[in-house]
Amino acid sequence: MTDADTRLAMRGAFTGAALFVALIVAFSTMDPNHPSSIVTLLIGVLGVSSHLVLLPVVAALPAPGWVRAGGYAWIAIDTMLNVASINGADAVMVAALRLGGHVPAGLWMAGAALETGGAVAALGIPLGVGLAIHAIASPWIPAWVLFIPFVSLPVWFTIVGRYFARTAR
Repeated sequence: MTDADTRLAMRGAFTGAALFVALIVAFSTMDPNHPSSIVTLLIGVLGVSSHLVLLPVVAALPAPGWVRAGGYAWIAIDTMLNVASINGADAVMVAALRLGGHVPAGLWMAGAALETGGAVAALGIPLGVGLAIHAIASPWIPAWVLFIPFVSLPVWFTIVGRYFARTAR
């Protein structure tokens, strides 16, 4: 891994954190029963971009290849579902499929965090495990429980960005 790769991953982590915050704000303005076209487009574009900027992060965080594959799978799945949403896909079906994508996301987050250690692990392990458990248990738990990992994502990506900033020196 070159210093240029590490700096790109750092920028990706910080940009991803900011885009996830914007996504949280956009979701909070959406009327779930009657989302406007512009809000649907905004959320879709934020969703696509917030995931794609993480490609260098997945590549750079220390993790076995099979763990890294989970990160790439999550990015591909959520990107596809965000584009499907923009194009009018059924919201209930998209939500169910998105939960399936959270299982490999959780695998990557927890696995990469375990390998990285420190502050990345302190939040990344419970975040990854919680995201995967939520995906499977969502029919039996309140919907607001997803809010916990959703809000934790920008914090974790900020911590990951700081990790890269320290290693790029």
